[in-house]
Amino acid sequence: MLLAAVLLAVGAIVGEGGWLFSGLMVCMSLVAITSIFLFKNRPLQANLCVVLMLVGIAYYIALAVKQPILDWTNALPLVAVLLAFLARKRILKDEKLVRSLDRIR
Repeated sequence: MLLAAVLLAVGAIVGEGGWLFSGLMVCMSLVAITSIFLFKNRPLQANLCVVLMLVGIAYYIALAVKQPILDWTNALPLVAVLLAFLARKRILKDEKLVRSLDRIR
């Protein structure tokens, strides 16, 4: 999630898509950073990963409505969405492990 937040912050600063695209990248970056610090509440952390993925999809819908700008910064939200998917998968795996260990006690 930290890598996704850094990539999105760089994309928001360097990107030339306008205020809408930069704003969506900043929003995605803030969600990623927030989810990092919610490590004690894994279900909420997994839900924030879903929010990050949905905002990433909204980014590409907004990009499709506006004329597509071919720039390397437009690939960064896709990478962040993939990283959020992988993070959510591992968060849910950790939650399953913790619940199984609670059952044993």
